[in-house]
This record gives sequence, structure tokens and C-alpha cells, in this order.
Amino acid sequence: MSNPWPYPGSRWWKFDFHTHTPASLDTRAWQLAVDTPDEVTPEKWLLRYMAAEVDCVAITDHNSGAWIDQLKNAYSSMKTHNEAGSGPTGFRPLHIFPGVELSVQGGFHLLAIFSPKASTSDIDSLLGSVGYGGTKGDSDAVTSKGAAEVIQLVLDADGIVIPAHADEISGLLAVIEGTKKSALAAGTLKQILEIDDILAMEWRDDGSPLPSEYDRSKRSWARVIGSDCHNFKGTIVPGYRFTWIKMATPTLEGLRLALLDGNDTSVRRSYEPGPFHPFDTPQNFITRIEIINARYMGNKKGGEEILLTPFYNAIIGGRGTGKSTVIHAVRIAYNRDSELDKLPLESEPRKQFTQFKKEPKDRNGDGALRSDTEINIEMLREGIPHRLSWSATTKKTTVFARSVSGVWEATSSQALGADRFPIRLYSQGQIAAMAGGSRRALLEVIDEAASIGGLKRSLEDAQNEYYAKRSTIRALNTKLADQPEAERRLEDIDRKLEAFTELHHADALKKHQIAARQQQQLESTREHLRSLADDIQQFAEGVQALDWEDDLFHAEIDKDALAWRDDATLVIESAKSSLSKVSEQVLASSESLEHSPLLSSWIGRLQIAASGYAAFKEALAANGVTDPDHFGNLVEERESVVEELKQHKDNQEKHNTLTEESEKIFLSVSSSRKAITKARQSFLQEHLTGNNFVDITVVPYGDDPRTIEIDIRSLLGLEDQLFQQDILQFEDGKSPAGLAYEIASSVDKEAALQRAKERLKVIDGFGGHFRNHLQKKTETQKDWLDRLRCWFPEDDLRISYSRSGDGKSFTSIEQGSPGQRAAALMAFLLAFGDEPLILDQPEDDLDNHLIYELVVQQIKKNKLRRQLIIVTHNANIVVNGDAEIVNALEFNGQCYVKRKGALQEQEVRTEVCHIMEGGPDAFKKRWARLGRSL
Repeated sequence: MSNPWPYPGSRWWKFDFHTHTPASLDTRAWQLAVDTPDEVTPEKWLLRYMAAEVDCVAITDHNSGAWIDQLKNAYSSMKTHNEAGSGPTGFRPLHIFPGVELSVQGGFHLLAIFSPKASTSDIDSLLGSVGYGGTKGDSDAVTSKGAAEVIQLVLDADGIVIPAHADEISGLLAVIEGTKKSALAAGTLKQILEIDDILAMEWRDDGSPLPSEYDRSKRSWARVIGSDCHNFKGTIVPGYRFTWIKMATPTLEGLRLALLDGNDTSVRRSYEPGPFHPFDTPQNFITRIEIINARYMGNKKGGEEILLTPFYNAIIGGRGTGKSTVIHAVRIAYNRDSELDKLPLESEPRKQFTQFKKEPKDRNGDGALRSDTEINIEMLREGIPHRLSWSATTKKTTVFARSVSGVWEATSSQALGADRFPIRLYSQGQIAAMAGGSRRALLEVIDEAASIGGLKRSLEDAQNEYYAKRSTIRALNTKLADQPEAERRLEDIDRKLEAFTELHHADALKKHQIAARQQQQLESTREHLRSLADDIQQFAEGVQALDWEDDLFHAEIDKDALAWRDDATLVIESAKSSLSKVSEQVLASSESLEHSPLLSSWIGRLQIAASGYAAFKEALAANGVTDPDHFGNLVEERESVVEELKQHKDNQEKHNTLTEESEKIFLSVSSSRKAITKARQSFLQEHLTGNNFVDITVVPYGDDPRTIEIDIRSLLGLEDQLFQQDILQFEDGKSPAGLAYEIASSVDKEAALQRAKERLKVIDGFGGHFRNHLQKKTETQKDWLDRLRCWFPEDDLRISYSRSGDGKSFTSIEQGSPGQRAAALMAFLLAFGDEPLILDQPEDDLDNHLIYELVVQQIKKNKLRRQLIIVTHNANIVVNGDAEIVNALEFNGQCYVKRKGALQEQEVRTEVCHIMEGGPDAFKKRWARLGRSL
């Protein structure tokens, strides 16, 4: 790795487990180059491995450790010169693990790898103890001690044993070609397989068969590879083959733990198929948690900080050491209080968090915060450093991003939603509550994980659009309510006008009306002609030739362009002149039309109509109508009523259109609601198929009457206990009754829900008090029926678990113990997601076998794709889960981080043993993986 790894805890290192130097006599090219310019010196040898970006090398010459001290001395000198600025070109850190390739009695080769502190003399001592009497650097003899004894002697010397090229010639697990029969004496192999402390084997070809004895032994040694480089020519050179090893720092203990974890978890050979990016990190992960001036934590200068790896972080400590403070602080900074609000008020997680958030009023008061408490969470979000800073003063979180110059700057958006800052945070009590009666909280988790927020917004948008359409329809209904009265008024006016026309010269009246309208049309045309001439003249006056810039064109050089401009000006002036003439012509013509003889006969008809109308008025007066305008009022009133009815017609058309549109929108509401259920079902099917612990299915609209009752009461705005006989009633010796039960117990939920809505709409079959309530609601809340129609009970979850944890005999979770219920839910919560996951004491209520088979195994899978932060008291979770970093908390007047580091570090292991159950003795017996020096 060219760039330094910036995070604490374990990381991947490129490890070559099998190398040779000129100390191995079968390195012919190197032997021939001795005392020549091409001679391979320790410095040259080291630089070749540095150039291949190898981080760790095991020096495994044939039955020799002669070059170990030479390489260590050369490296020390190179490092010193590099630190002084005069190091060789290409220098990079390289960790040397002394070792040897032993030729063992029985005819196989064995790699023995020791601590970087070991020396040539240590290898010589080993060669003596195993009884190797051949030539050092050669394989012309084997150990006088038997294979099992040789292995035990290496282990007693605190070495790691790895059978070399185990699947090939001179390999421990080589088989007779075409069979699974061991090429090594079966008795010898069986004896070796009985040794517990062999951790790994060098295995070159995964297509090679394993001997039957190995299969029967149930061993699962890690598979590693080395270059087995004997010269720097050809293909088998440094970097040709290697193994990625995950450890904090290159030590023997770190290597031992990695090999115990095995392949895929902490070991991966360079040529294994599939993409592998050892320094890739999750898209989102927390790098630092800082607590300042809390009541019991962070009161020292600078506060208290916890540094985190992108992978698995274990937080341990006794009671009262601040573990819960860390978890609660993260919840506050991320503004995830609402996740606990889904739990019952009396649930322990909710009560604890509510109490934690308080600021104590006095010395003995409840609360863990102070008025000046600050919480800072730093993270990498899609590669960009972000910081969430919560202040007790403002009671809110401010979002910062680090600028290019390294300064924290508040972001333009201060949104803290799960889509922007995803995180999963669960306590065991929270999990237990969700496994019990708080399935709605679990449903929220599913919706967030399945990204159902978009579907919910679509549903809400469709509902709001439906409500808006229905509101407009109700407004139109109000207006249309006047239509019958307008129609009656028109009939009355028409009846009067009909009598008028029949009795009082209808023909004269009709001619007068026509003449009046004709005269109006004529006057409009006259006015149009007058204004037309003015419009044309104004347009003509606006026509102007464009000015050219002075001195831009030269009088002689550009005279052609200037001549063209003059021609263009003439065209424009001609157009202007023509328009002025047209204006004059229009004006003259309009004046001529004013006196046109064509109007004479028409004016005569107007005069006849006027005379007829005058006679009509005289007839009215003769018939006792003293107000000659009365008829005109009726005419005007009729026109007004006709206009009103026209508006009613338009409104009716709008009403019909809106009604049709609202029905389409309602179908969208219904389909959006069904899409939510389908998305939930698809998500669960995708992530729980093959899960051996839990099965969860979605029940559309639910089948628990008590849960549906909550939805009905929420819809109606009713408190508990009211109208139980109508909504949900349980009586001893009787079947449940009420709307909620009818919906929950129906096989056809859609039909049952429709019947329930219809009953609420028409107020059918309910008790008197409930009928009165519904009647009042219908009268006072205009949108009540619309909201009723768009109402759907929430889905429910049917959770079952496997008693044996083998994917068989699934039983309803309600029949399980608290531990079984918690295990089932945890199996689900660990089955999906790539956001940071924080678990607070997941082992509570779980049996030991569930801790290992469920929690530990899921930790191993999860940390490959997401960051884990786990607070725990259980050594199994820390050790077998292979935490990349452990933060051990302590209390000494204040909570603080007493120790932090990887499991390979002696001080961290000691702290683990001190804090976690069983103490060092029990820990050694149960978790031998921590090594020999507890």
C-alpha cells in the first residue's frame, strides 16, 4: 500500500509466506552471481520486495536461518538512512518475519515462522532441537524427530506452523494421482491432524483434492500462499504470489489471530477469483466520536474521544463506565430520538434514553447532560468528511463538511435524514420490544432499509391531490345548489316576457332588439376603422433606418458597403412612405364610408323599428304600464339569469370532469398503498430467503384487531376506551366484536375494509352515541368522508423463528422465550444494509450457542460490507467476532477510554480478560485464539 492507512485497528497487509535468499543452495542464479557485480546482497534483496509493495516477508530458507540477521541489519541501516533523508530509492517499510523451511521426517516440507524479534541463532537452535543433520540451506536430509514432534517443538518455541506447498510434491497433504489417498504415510498424517495448533497451510491449487484423512478430521486450516521465489528472473519473482493478512501491526500474535479467523475474514490469497479491494471502505462510516462536558464524561480538556475503524469496533467496559453514554450521544447527534418514540412509553430503552437526555436540576437529579454539553460525530460520507455537532445550548445538530483547505464549514443543507446520514442503532431492549408488541417500530426499520420513503411520498401526494380535488368539488356543489332557483327564476321571467310579447307588440319589440344589436355592431366597426388608420400611421412613424457607427467604415475603402447601406435606407424610407399613404387611404375610406348611400335603407329600417318601439311604449302606457322600462328590466334580468345558468353549466362540466379525475386519483391512492405492501414483501423475501433463524411476512392491513383498533381511533380522533362496543370489544366467554375485529378476522381484507368504510359513511349498525359522534363529524369536518375513503390500516408483520436455528420448524415468535425472540429479530436486522450499524449489548437474553452461531457469524459477514460499533460484555463477540479495534472504557470519577487497540496487543487482551466474564482462566479455556501470553 503506497498511502498510509489513516484508521486505527486492523488493516490488510501484503504478506509473502514463502521466500528464499542465497542462503538456500538451490537458488542457482544467485549462487552463480556470488562475487560478481550481479551478486544479490541483502539490500538488493530487500529492495526487490519493496518494489513489489510487499509489506511482510517470511524468510524461509531450506533448513537455514543464515540470512536472517543479515537482512535485519541491512533493513535497519536502510531505514536509518531513509529517516535521515539519504535512504535508497524505492525504500518503503518492510516487516521481516524470521523463519525456516524444514525438511521433515516423512518427506514433506514445513514452514516455521517466528516473531520479527527472532534471529539466526533462534533458527539454528530449532534446527538442532528437531535433529536436522543435513547441509544447511539444502534439503539433502530430514529431521531425526518425527513430524508430530517437530511441529510441537516449533509450537513450543512460539512459532507458527504452516505445511509448505501442501498440495504438491513434498507437501503434507499431497495425494496419489487420481485418488484421495495420502501420499504421506496415513499414520503420520493422522497424527499431525490431531494437533490443534496448526493454523494454516500453503495451498497453491484449489482444484487439488484433499486426502480423505483431512476430510475426516474436520479441520479447516486457513489457506495461504507465498512466492517461493528462488531468483529474480522469470515469473516467480517477488509479488508473484502473496496473501493478504488483516492485522493491526505486523506481529506474530497479529498473524496468529488472522490465521485463526481464516479465509475471507482475515486471510485472502492473491489469486483467488472475484474482485478484492483491501483498502476500500464502506460508503458511509464514523471516524470519531467526541463527547465534551457531559455529566460523567468528557470533562477533561478536549473532552473524550473514541477513534473508530471503518470495520468492526468493539466497545467494552464494566457497569457505569460510559458505554451507554456513547450510544445515546450518537443517537442524539443523528437526531434519531423518534426511533425510540415508536416503542411503548414504559419500554426500558425509551425510559433510559428519556432520562439520559435530561439536564439534572440538582446534584442528585436525573440526567446525563449539562447546559454546555457538546457531541461531535465525524464521518466519511461518500468520501467527503462530515461532522455532526450537537449542542445542549441550541438542542440541535449542525452539519459541517470539511473544505479543501481543511476547515469545517456548515453545509447549505442541514437535513439529518436517514437518506443523507444513514445509520442503524439498536439496543437489545429495543430489539426485544420490536420482537414483542412494537412491530410498528420494526416496520419503520423495514421501510427505511427498503427505501419505501418514495412510495410513501407518492401515496401522500396522491391523497393530497384527491383531497384537493374533492375540496374543489364541494365548493362547486355549493355553487350548483343555486341552480334550481336560477332555473325557476328564468321560467318566471320567460313567462312574463311571453305575456308581454303576446299582448304588447312582440314584433316591434323584436325588431327594436335586433336594431339595437345591429347598431351596436355598426358602431364597433366604425370605431375599428378609425383606430386602424391611427395604428398604421404609428407603425409607419416607428420605421427608421439603423444608424451605423461613425468612423467604422472608410469612405474610400468601404464605399461599396456604404453604397449598399444607402440602398437599404431607400428601401426602408420607401416602406415608411407607403405605410403613411396606406394610413391616409384607410382614413379617407373610413370617412367616405360614414356617408355611404349603402346605409340609407338600413337607417330607414332603424327609424321604422324606433317608431314601432315608440308605439310599443305608447301601447304599454295605454295598458296601464306606467314604467315603460319595466320590460327592459325583465330583459336585463333574463340576460343575467341566463349568464348565471351558463356559469352553472360550466360548473357542472367542471364538476363532472373533477369527479372523473378524482376517481382516477383515488385509484392511484389505492395502487400506491398496495405498492408499499408489495415493496415490503419483496424486501423481506430478498433478504430472508435462506435465513435459518427467522421468517417475516407482511400481512396487508394487518390481522391483529388491537393494532387495527389503534388505526381506527387515530382516523376518528378518538381516545382509548370510547365506543369499545362499536370499535373493538372483548368480553369473557364471547367472541371479539367491532369494526377492528371484522377487518382483522376477514379472509378478504379488501372487501372487509370496504364494508367498514361504507358503514362509517352511512352510519349504519352502530350504537346511538357512536352514531351521534359520526353524524357530528360528518357535519363539521367537510373532508372527513374523503379521508375515510383514502384510509387504509397499516400492514402488520407475522414473525416466526426456528427453534433449532437450522431453518426448520418455524414457530410464531409469540411462543418464543425473550432470548429466542431477540435472536430472531437480530438475525433479520443483521441480514441487510451497508450503513453503519451500532448494537448495544446484543448478547443480552441470548444463549451462548446463539451468541456464537448468530451474532458472531453475522458480525463476520457484516463487517465485510459495513461499519460495526458493538457495545458488549461478551468475550465471544469481541474475540471470535475479531474486532478490528477495541475501546475499553473505565470509570474513575469520570468515564474515559482506558485502553484502545487491536486484540493482538497484549495490553488490550489483558483488558478484555479483566472486564469480560470469566476472567483470564476461563478466557484461556474458552478462547484459546488470544494466544499464549494472557
